[in-house]
Amino acid sequence: MTGFENHAGITISSSKIQLVEIIFKSGRFYLNNVDEAYFNEPVNFENDKETKISFQIQGALNEILIKKPLQSRNVSFALPFELFSSVQVPYDNTLLPQDIEEELRWEFSVLYPFISAKDLAIQYIEVEKNNFTNYNSVIAIGIQRKFIQLFHNFSNNNNLKLNFIDSIHTASERALTVNYPQATRGLNLSIYFSSRHLSLLFSLDGKPVWFKVIPLNDAGEIPTVLFEETALQESFKLNRDQIDNAFICGEEVSETIIKALEDVLGIDFIYFNPFDKINPDPKLFDNKYYVEKNNSFSPAAGVALRLA
Repeated sequence: MTGFENHAGITISSSKIQLVEIIFKSGRFYLNNVDEAYFNEPVNFENDKETKISFQIQGALNEILIKKPLQSRNVSFALPFELFSSVQVPYDNTLLPQDIEEELRWEFSVLYPFISAKDLAIQYIEVEKNNFTNYNSVIAIGIQRKFIQLFHNFSNNNNLKLNFIDSIHTASERALTVNYPQATRGLNLSIYFSSRHLSLLFSLDGKPVWFKVIPLNDAGEIPTVLFEETALQESFKLNRDQIDNAFICGEEVSETIIKALEDVLGIDFIYFNPFDKINPDPKLFDNKYYVEKNNSFSPAAGVALRLA
């Protein structure tokens, strides 16, 4: 990881923040801190004023920093599903980038009419047709610019440099591929679930080929939804026995949940540790988050590990 600078990754949910700090010294990088703090009341990103959201995040961050100040001046954020819009659509690979973006804005305006597509910052990945989709497609994720500005201002107010903003699942994916080389070979499934959403990401030889975020009413829907989404479909021609590896992470993932999903799907899930290949500060061996809840810190670890 040449060129790596000390970097803090922060995951934001409606109820808490989680922080992972990775520092670089003596030619190696080390895990320096793993911590979390809850908000005094849930954050409502849709209705709360930006000043209130910043105040709540600041209060939770201060709880962490009082215990252990940052050694980093670089920070990145992994944000919850509700701040993002996503779509995967066919596209003409002869189009210029500006034409692709214009087409995507139109798609977002149709699928998310309550959001101004002009106000979205959009990133996309081009997916060539393959054994599972017989057409070229684009996976696109958009976030309203006001949230980018909110976290830019928040970083400045804390004398920090904002590097990246990512969604919790795609951030987790980076932590996964850094720590588990098998995740870059063959067909891999990773799932992430929060209290209100479930997302699936299929990758082929390390490149995303299918991505979907599904709203949930409650966690009881997860087995049925996953069974349906991993069945043979017109748009994504998959048999479960073609999956080489399956990984799982998210909020409050328990062994009971994993066992229930394995029984329904007939797939063995890897409950992965995002710190598996990172040298820890020895004090972290007494840290309950590092020892017992490491999987839930996958998004924060993922953005902390980002170089580009």
